[in-house]
Amino acid sequence: MKCIDAISTAFKRSTSNESVLWSGKFIHDIPCFPIKPLLPVVIGACTGPLGGLCRIQLHDDEPSQQDIIDSSLVAGISNWDNPPDEADGISLSLYDRKDGTVGRHGDPIADVYAVVVRQNNTILAVADGCSWGHKPRLAARCAVRGSMEYLTQKLFNGESMVCDTQQIIRNMLRSFDSAQKMIVENNGTTTTLCVAVVCELAEPKGENGWGLCVVSVGDSPCFVWQSKARQVIEVTSAAHEGQNRDMRDSGGCLGANVGDDPDLDNLTCSFALLAKGDIVFVTSDGISDNFDPVTLLEPTTPAHSASPHVSLPVLSPDQRQAALLANLTRVIQGIRSQFENEPICAWEVKEAIVKHVIDVTNNQRGCMETSLKNVDNPELSTLERRAKELEFKEKLKTMGGKLDHATLAVYEVTECVLSRHNQTRMDTDGTIHFKSIYLSDGQKEVLLALSKVSKLLIAISSNHCCWTSGKHGEIWAMFSFLSRKV
Repeated sequence: MKCIDAISTAFKRSTSNESVLWSGKFIHDIPCFPIKPLLPVVIGACTGPLGGLCRIQLHDDEPSQQDIIDSSLVAGISNWDNPPDEADGISLSLYDRKDGTVGRHGDPIADVYAVVVRQNNTILAVADGCSWGHKPRLAARCAVRGSMEYLTQKLFNGESMVCDTQQIIRNMLRSFDSAQKMIVENNGTTTTLCVAVVCELAEPKGENGWGLCVVSVGDSPCFVWQSKARQVIEVTSAAHEGQNRDMRDSGGCLGANVGDDPDLDNLTCSFALLAKGDIVFVTSDGISDNFDPVTLLEPTTPAHSASPHVSLPVLSPDQRQAALLANLTRVIQGIRSQFENEPICAWEVKEAIVKHVIDVTNNQRGCMETSLKNVDNPELSTLERRAKELEFKEKLKTMGGKLDHATLAVYEVTECVLSRHNQTRMDTDGTIHFKSIYLSDGQKEVLLALSKVSKLLIAISSNHCCWTSGKHGEIWAMFSFLSRKV
């Protein structure tokens, strides 16, 4: 199996917009900015669809909400159905419904997302299983879980001191190795993967006090809504820079591509400076392709074409990219006028993007559902059926949009404080108050033993625990035990 960490240093550098954005194939293409210590306390987490990274099985039934909350510890977290106000995620199918059923063509959704928000850092991941079926979905779930578990272990175990952005990128690359191994071990097929880590810089760069580290393979991009400039940039643009987009080819993937080896052709490391209020969102190509001007059949000024009979707009790669970002910018700007004081938040970006991709695929989806019924009419002769099929194909050519699985993970850059999501509060002196943590009998025994050697004031009633004092280090040590099955 190829080592991703080694391969990542074997490509030519590609850099763009160096004032806020860096991209390349080398770890050292990313600036080495010191960061503040990564605080480990989880504010909230979410994953999906259907349990997301918690469900590493080839075939499974839909889990209940309680299954996700009470699942065994995954990547250091027991409740993956706890999204904080600052983050969210969604996966949906844009495909047409099957006749006479509640399902859709392309089921099951083969995309997976996960978001973990901590006090001064956040991890977002999106994987898009290549093709349809259970095995691509399994590959995507394994990719997200493998990378999340590795990053949780290496960034928050209390032993390794991650001090700068290059160290984060190095650990992210190695997390892709972990993702690859988990896919192969579980007999998944192939998937894209994009992982983003938001961290707080030790030395702010003007108004930009945060950094965004991204590693990606395939065509699942990462974008940033720059709140002050009111525009969208793509952080992962170097993965396809100077190339025409081919929606039939992801450009790279993890999993069993050739034997047990991945395709790392467009593996890319990226970094962007962020300001408070900026919004980071990672998507599958089911989202990004539905902002592409060629997919949308938008009227444009064509670039030079070798053929005078081109039915779609012919754009240079740079023109297509600029138009895609302009479409994203327009949709997000439409949420709220620049003259309104209230800033745009993460859930609004999610809702606006999802509404757009549903709207631009509505005609094609409706046409598929209606026309397929007509083509399948048993009373049609062979010639009539062929005529209907040709008419159907010609009609589809006039409709913009792309039917696909569409996934989005989004986060608003801010310094989070412990909130109602964890049933906690933080005093101004740093004292943390946890309330009503449910305990098993085994956990009660561990907690009581620890309380004898700690300075925590603990009270246990039935199977609930409250304590009213303790600084960060003590609280985290206790919380680690409480989050673990005993």
